[in-house]
Amino acid sequence: MKNKGTALKRVGIVGLGLMGQGIAACLLAHGDEVVAFDVDASKHAATIKHAAAALRELEKQKLLGADMAKSWKNRLHAAASMSDLASCWLVIECVKEDLALKREIFAQLDAVMPKKTIIASNTSSLPISLLQEGRVAPGRYIGMHWGEPAQIMRYLEIIPGEKTSNATVKACLAFGVACGKEPAVLKHDIRGFLSNRLMYAMIREACYLVESGVADVETVDQSFRNDIGWWALLAGPFRWMDLTGIPAYAAVMEGLLPELTTSTEVPMTMQRMVKRKALGIANQKGFYKYTKASAEQWEKDWGQFTYDMRKLAERYTPKV
Repeated sequence: MKNKGTALKRVGIVGLGLMGQGIAACLLAHGDEVVAFDVDASKHAATIKHAAAALRELEKQKLLGADMAKSWKNRLHAAASMSDLASCWLVIECVKEDLALKREIFAQLDAVMPKKTIIASNTSSLPISLLQEGRVAPGRYIGMHWGEPAQIMRYLEIIPGEKTSNATVKACLAFGVACGKEPAVLKHDIRGFLSNRLMYAMIREACYLVESGVADVETVDQSFRNDIGWWALLAGPFRWMDLTGIPAYAAVMEGLLPELTTSTEVPMTMQRMVKRKALGIANQKGFYKYTKASAEQWEKDWGQFTYDMRKLAERYTPKV
């Protein structure tokens, strides 16, 4: 993995949770210099540990050259304050999904960053237009929605707000490609963007099918994996209809769409999980039963599966 054709650039990261750490690992793997800030100073040590494990695995999978594997520690810098990010051409905000918090951070960045610096939010659903309201040089603000594991996935959404400049969009697109991504660039802002709108519509219907007694969790997952999960990496919904016959889908839509749930409430299935403080494999509480060993195995399998799917996706990516 190399940032081909570009000089070494400094990229800032604000927020070193799971996503911030993953993005840092991705940038380091592609030769960038990373300046990382978190109000919790201990998060920097966690980022070093995360990056070390991620880059070792990338090298093992033959996706990272020995030079990058050896040099990355010299390119990761801990920022004592946001002002330490002033030398970065791009700053990526990665804090929790809280509009007020993100706007507060952007106000702080406005005070210390040069106006030419691009400031991106790794929000998964918040409209970028809300985040750029009242900002200094709002044209430099943009959404950059990463997937996890960030160092492996080819997924990246780039979302312009109402005031985002074309130059900012083009710069972020080029940056995403240099990071090994296949960026999806939206034409304009919308809550949830592309992948989350599609995914949450699916999750809502899955919860409805379980709650209405049609099938249990295991059966819904089984059906999804053996149908949609079988073809989704090869083709999106529109390509799939091209491959399998468009008129049939129109005929099914006529009778089925009125029957799908349109609830605007959080499903009771989800509310019960939250009440139980279920985090999934993170604390062995979820829709399935886990032991510590089985949770660790699922996490390991998830990582290897992601590598396998990356290789498969590259094999079948349409040539431009």
